[in-house]
Amino acid sequence: MNITVSFATFCYSGDAHRLHKLGQLKKQVLSNNFSFNEVIVIHQKCNPQDYENPNFEDCSFNIKNYIIGDLDDILNSFDIDLEGQYKSDTDNHHWWKPHVVNHLAAITKTYADYIVFADNDCWMIQNDNWIEHAIGMFQKHPSVFIISPNDGEPERFTRRFSQQMFMVKSEDFRNADFNQPDWDGNVNIPGGPMPEYFSMLEGRMQIYADSIDKLRYVCPSRMRYWHHNKIKEDGHFETDISKW
Repeated sequence: MNITVSFATFCYSGDAHRLHKLGQLKKQVLSNNFSFNEVIVIHQKCNPQDYENPNFEDCSFNIKNYIIGDLDDILNSFDIDLEGQYKSDTDNHHWWKPHVVNHLAAITKTYADYIVFADNDCWMIQNDNWIEHAIGMFQKHPSVFIISPNDGEPERFTRRFSQQMFMVKSEDFRNADFNQPDWDGNVNIPGGPMPEYFSMLEGRMQIYADSIDKLRYVCPSRMRYWHHNKIKEDGHFETDISKW
């Protein structure tokens, strides 16, 4: 039986120019050293035709561009309550809706067995076949909900989740309850994540996984990704990690 895997990444008007830069999406996808069935690119409230390289002509893989506009419509389709979420008076960057809808939109566009989600500033810098390793771990450990490449910390099973880059069984993700089941609403956890975490996708994944007693697995250090969130003066990613 052939196992199918899709790849999905995302952009909005504030960073679409970086993803559309010639060679950027190609670099991100190829860093996984895996032949994906398709590459899904979600454009949140922006149009690929407004940027250079709008159709990623430099990429030879099967790319599907999608534009999403009505965030509430997507959230409603997954039965997610729109009210009662924490909102910071100072941190608008982590407002929850834009940090949930991209993944939900992408999962409706694939029929692959698995899907890899990655923010557009995250790609592999050391890769010992992490996707094949992840598939084996899913098969060996049914208690795992998502798998992330290494983040600089030791290999581990954990109840703390991250949405920067991870792999999941498509059917499990599609059928998950991301409406914070059995959550007490407490966002002020001593030593815990920022309050916005629990309404963003990563917190919702943790709450759902807790409700069904599942975990996140993080790969060993030979399967390392990097969050390239340092921006050069020209407005594009700083890819020389020696400058960090």
